[in-house]
Amino acid sequence: MADFLLNIWLLFLALFVFGVTVFVHEFGHFIVARRCGLVVKTFSIGFGKAVFKREKDGTVYKIGWIPFGGYVALPQLDPAGMEKIQGDGTTERFPDVSPWKKIAVAAAGSIGNVMLAIVLAVVIWLIPGGDADTQIRPIIGTLETNSAAYAAGLRQGDEITAINGTEIKDEYEFLTEALLNNISEASISIRRGDMTEQLTVPIGRRDGAPVIDGVTFTVPCQFGSVQADSPADRAGVKSGDMALMFNEEPILGWSHFTQLVQSADPGVPVALLVERGGEKLRLSIVPEYNEKYDRIMVGVGGGLGMPWMLYKNPVDQLKYDALAIVRLLKALMTPSEAKQAAGGLGGPILIFSLLTTSIKMGLLNTFGIIRFLNINLAILNLLPIPVLDGGHIVFALWHGITRHKVSVRIQTALINFFAVLLIGTMLWVTFNDADRKWGVRKFFTEMVSPAGEGE
Repeated sequence: MADFLLNIWLLFLALFVFGVTVFVHEFGHFIVARRCGLVVKTFSIGFGKAVFKREKDGTVYKIGWIPFGGYVALPQLDPAGMEKIQGDGTTERFPDVSPWKKIAVAAAGSIGNVMLAIVLAVVIWLIPGGDADTQIRPIIGTLETNSAAYAAGLRQGDEITAINGTEIKDEYEFLTEALLNNISEASISIRRGDMTEQLTVPIGRRDGAPVIDGVTFTVPCQFGSVQADSPADRAGVKSGDMALMFNEEPILGWSHFTQLVQSADPGVPVALLVERGGEKLRLSIVPEYNEKYDRIMVGVGGGLGMPWMLYKNPVDQLKYDALAIVRLLKALMTPSEAKQAAGGLGGPILIFSLLTTSIKMGLLNTFGIIRFLNINLAILNLLPIPVLDGGHIVFALWHGITRHKVSVRIQTALINFFAVLLIGTMLWVTFNDADRKWGVRKFFTEMVSPAGEGE
């Protein structure tokens, strides 16, 4: 029961967090529309039947029962959309506005998201802690000597700097390039001390993700959680500490740290060297045998953040967010990468899963994913596609340059067509999310399989 209530609470928080992103976007449209003198019929967070509704100064403010998304009804910007909202076959006439005001209003939503992302990036930068700026560099941590990668010349401690000519800085970028290119082998550049070398290594698949068989990357030993009244807590270990040495032995990574803990004598104090805020601290920790897990433990959990927490510098944070979505869009338009990119798209289920995970990981991780989502939403909405803000900008630009409006009939046809595509895409990615999380495709396949088939 406690787990159920916790999941409900996390879902509520995730809805609230996503609602903030939607509110900022729609408020951007709203405030600029008011400043430019446009009529605002509705300001809605969510879709569907209203669970809250209030009218003031000619504008209806409401919250829809479907919390994913929102809209501002602007008849002078989107007359076709207003006809659908009114739903009575009548179209109220409103004064015309200049195309440049329309462009300002259409772009304002994305500008609002970017402004929020900038604020969050600065907050992450200013708040001390180890939640950000810890990259999982593509350094070979363990390497099986009987693997093809070893035979190709890869060695423990090598750092991969490029894959198929594309430079990479962390493990996430390696996985992205290997996944999008759908390759069975890759030409990689490696750094070994002062040397650089080109190798060709086979790329396999594990649970759909690309891997170099026989290889694991080094994961920095950063502590995320510290259990109350545990050996680590009593020793003064804090969340965000980076472990450097255990019992006078340098720590090579998280897996190495767990091995060192298991080799320690329970009840015997051990020296632990950690880095905290740029300062090195020497602590004394007493490992304990845990009967429940049948192993020696000190009471800490891993602390590496998600991909959107790789950087502390605000500019680097925002640059990563923008380049991540641009890289995906580029892959979707590249024939050799489009299938893999489309397969990796996520919808509402994935977004809320990532939100709840980040909320559990702490405040800074939550700020990080909100920042990431805001930059993604800003860029996607500016794509020149009817039904998105970028489509309205294109219509307004055409009007401003040619002095001729795009007819309502053409706007309606284009918006309807792309709306169907957008809804279909959302349904498809949602099904993919459900399949990845709960195995929906396998469930339906087994349900419709003829009786008696199988082993």
